[in-house]
Amino acid sequence: MVIIMRCFFCFIVSILLSLPVTAENSVLKKAELRVLDIGNSYTTGATRLLPLIAKASKADLSTMCLYQCYRSGASFKKWVDIYNDKDTKNTYSIKKVVGGLSANVQTGKGKAGDGKLFRDVLTNETWDLIIIHQVSTYAPYYSRWNTDSAAGYLDELISIIKEHQPNAKLGFLLVHSYWSEYSKNTEQSSYDRWQLIANSAKSFCEDYDVDFVIPYGTAIQNLRSSSLNNEYDLTSDGTHCGYGLAEYTAACCYYESLITPRCGISVIGNSARIDVSDKKSKYPSVNVTDENALIAQKAAYLATMDMYHCQNP
Repeated sequence: MVIIMRCFFCFIVSILLSLPVTAENSVLKKAELRVLDIGNSYTTGATRLLPLIAKASKADLSTMCLYQCYRSGASFKKWVDIYNDKDTKNTYSIKKVVGGLSANVQTGKGKAGDGKLFRDVLTNETWDLIIIHQVSTYAPYYSRWNTDSAAGYLDELISIIKEHQPNAKLGFLLVHSYWSEYSKNTEQSSYDRWQLIANSAKSFCEDYDVDFVIPYGTAIQNLRSSSLNNEYDLTSDGTHCGYGLAEYTAACCYYESLITPRCGISVIGNSARIDVSDKKSKYPSVNVTDENALIAQKAAYLATMDMYHCQNP
């Protein structure tokens, strides 16, 4: 049965990949592709296993690269503050995630109150695609993203990006929701909170004419709708993706959104497996095995096909 399902999904993916390149992924087909991801711990968690999955796929990534700007708990406003040397509480980091190209970027840690490293990332390299996302605290509440508050400053961040990278395509990361019983989940439902996050992402894309989204949050919600969900909604602490299966699903969605359109190799059937028995977290980690990997891959694939509706993989 597993072999039949894998063959079926590979067949569907091969048909989709043979279709003409659309506006939303034409940038991914450039001879050389440089992608910048600006986010926080949700970004790093969702990409932690991406290099392993990419390696297992044997996709040729020699003409692309993905770099990441990371600051714990960073909202749109926090990145504006970093740019303006006003974030005096936390350091931030710049790192390369995957790809054979090297960007003109200094990796490492930026000091609190010193945004030079971040400013240099935006000025010293020409990026083709820049992906942003809202911090999990405010991700469900689109109406607040442009207020003069900790949840706001979206326009300011986009203006900064466009000032230095006028030709870069803007993308968005649709993040996952909290565990239903997490103390800060005001909706008290992982599904209801994810639906608000998805609706906010949809409104953002409509208002800013954005057509590139990595909907890993939908992939996680798809997985939660299956028999593989656990009592903590596959989180490690109520908020972050659990080690192993959840992070694997998120990375599969990154791969399917960013790399599959470029390289023509789907994540369906990917051979990467993960043992996280040594990982310590508040809630149980879940190994990626032959028994659950395909379901996780399908959850990611289905999210890229329909990011605004939850589907049991």
